[in-house]
Amino acid sequence: MDRRQMRKLMRRAGPTALAVAAATVGLRVALRGLDWPSFQAQIHRLEWRWLALAVVFDVMSYVAQGMRWRLLLKGANAWQTTRAIYAGLFINEMIPLRPGEAIRAWLAARDLKVGLWNIVPSMLAERLMDGFWLTAALLATLTFAPLPSNLVRAIWVLATITSALVLAVWCLARRRVAFLHTVKSGLRNPRALLVSGSFLVAQGLAFWAVSRADHLSLGLVAAFVVMVVVRIGTMIPGAPANLGTHQFSTVLGLSLYGVPQPQAAGFSLVVFTVLTIPLLVLGLCACVSAGLTWERIRQSIARDTERVANGSRAAFFESAAADSSR
Repeated sequence: MDRRQMRKLMRRAGPTALAVAAATVGLRVALRGLDWPSFQAQIHRLEWRWLALAVVFDVMSYVAQGMRWRLLLKGANAWQTTRAIYAGLFINEMIPLRPGEAIRAWLAARDLKVGLWNIVPSMLAERLMDGFWLTAALLATLTFAPLPSNLVRAIWVLATITSALVLAVWCLARRRVAFLHTVKSGLRNPRALLVSGSFLVAQGLAFWAVSRADHLSLGLVAAFVVMVVVRIGTMIPGAPANLGTHQFSTVLGLSLYGVPQPQAAGFSLVVFTVLTIPLLVLGLCACVSAGLTWERIRQSIARDTERVANGSRAAFFESAAADSSR
């Protein structure tokens, strides 16, 4: 193998190796001190009605995400957008570094019979809305939890970055940059912004329901704080299903409320399992329903990328601006 091939292999394998290493370290730190007999007793004490309610809240959060995307995508219906989201989530649960975002974009483009790049503005608007609500939740968290100084600094950095991005979109959109004008139109959709908040609320309620099932002495606000800490900890793409980082972030969040390490470690495994298995089942159903095959996705993405490289990006911007003005 020559040097060029070696560099190419490292570019492909390097990020995956880093993700696996992060997952290994996260699991090792989160699960240290876990007493397996005590964990088995913890499992037996779970209240299944609360676990079922947690699954309902979790599903509601992704349905809300599908409803929001429907409000941002012209011509889409809630079934198409929710199915695409679940299919993308399933891919993220199975493959490192979250390629599912590209998958759901491809599915939406196929269902709406538009180019892949016509979907991107709505997804960018989604991320900015998520950033707005997560920042608001984080700032509220400062009032309710004695967060470590490093985490407080991270919160203010995130708040600054989110504000700067929204301001940049607003300023550039005023200069008639069509792509960002479409993003701005999405951000000005009050219904979509409100549904974005309900997505975060449903996620917090899911964590709270699992804590009730596990007999943790966490109130509703504390459960939301833990959920927000987990959201921060899993923002950077990593191992499939955020394995390792999810457990580490959960234990870190629970430590703010004095939950003993063994119990926190057990809870991190419970909440991860309860919220991951339904996602895998529904995500697989979404992939089957959509007729998802990797070869078709690869060919379509390559075709759209080539069009952009050949100078069709300007045409895309013009069509996006026309769509936003309708």
